[in-house]
Amino acid sequence: MQQELLNAVSDLDDVASLLQNTFVGKDEIIEMLIIGAIAQEHLLLAGPPGTGKSELVKRFAHLCTPRKYEDQQTIPYFEYLLTRFTEPNELFGPVDIKTFQAGGGYRRIIKGLLPTTEIAFLDEIFKANSAILNALLTILNERIFYNGGQPENIPLLFLVGATNEVPDDPDLAALYDRFPIRLWSDNVADNRFAELIQCGWQQERQKIRDGQQISLSNITNSKTLRLLHQALNQVNFDAINHRYQEVIRRIRSEGIEISDRRAIKLLKLVAAATLRRGSLNAKEQDFHILRHCWNTREQVPHLEAILAPYLEKSSSTRSLRNRHLEALAAEIKVLEKRSLNLSSDIDLADFLHQAERLRRELTEHPEMILATPHLQHLEGLIDAVLNNLEKNV
Repeated sequence: MQQELLNAVSDLDDVASLLQNTFVGKDEIIEMLIIGAIAQEHLLLAGPPGTGKSELVKRFAHLCTPRKYEDQQTIPYFEYLLTRFTEPNELFGPVDIKTFQAGGGYRRIIKGLLPTTEIAFLDEIFKANSAILNALLTILNERIFYNGGQPENIPLLFLVGATNEVPDDPDLAALYDRFPIRLWSDNVADNRFAELIQCGWQQERQKIRDGQQISLSNITNSKTLRLLHQALNQVNFDAINHRYQEVIRRIRSEGIEISDRRAIKLLKLVAAATLRRGSLNAKEQDFHILRHCWNTREQVPHLEAILAPYLEKSSSTRSLRNRHLEALAAEIKVLEKRSLNLSSDIDLADFLHQAERLRRELTEHPEMILATPHLQHLEGLIDAVLNNLEKNV
């Protein structure tokens, strides 16, 4: 795998580490957000309100895109809460009256709205009226917005929809099918409640200091995500092609409906999972994304049982990426500079997560003799940061 792609995946490791430290019990959702971004396929988050769905997606978008673009023609992130009273102009823009009066036809002013965004979050997506839903079908599947009858390509990478209830209305089946991956976001388990309180309060303190704004700089960008998306063409399915067909047939035989379109989209997500673990050769362990192809929550245990034989061959869905020591050394230098300016709890947590990831990678590196000096340097850096923290407490 090319070093450029490995570096891009490494950036996503940093995104995951920061989010996992901030959102307790959301590791699987974070991982699927990353895979969805690589595949440019849409995700649905279902579950009760107040479980951090919108905040998680917003922070993910901030870490993966800049705050704004200079040309202002594209926006990095757009979010909206839909109701049955939401009007199309709230998402797609008002009618351009001046152009219409001048005989230029019926067009919408879309600047700063859904047709110009790269990452979108629509809460209660299934409560929208038919006029909005029909437009969304084309936006989600073809990345096209019909503005006054004229098709316009849009920069959308992927959209995350949220709902409190899984839809069972046949009229919503087409939209539901546009989300190949469905994840359940629930309240944190009791055994992690203390951790939730601690992390949640740290997050609130940061918001108070920053005036209720999210103070995050992007770690990666949409150009890198598009690079990874293009690399999906290089993924080799030879080792799993027959097995994938087999597992889809088994899932369908259990009464879990998967349309032909979703079967192809899910294969694309398998390819994204392959890239996510730093490889171009798909393996059965990449089928882990299929645990989230349910239509109702009752189907989850059936999916787990079907997939268990394919996933048990590997206890982890990730594999070691043996990067060049020069790249690791360069990353340690970046961490060393960052260690001098850890101004918040989030900065500290992000530093420690990245340092621990590097430490593991160096410890397991095949060129251990050459890696040892870098490992000692890194461990000394970690000790220095922790000692400084103890002095300031």
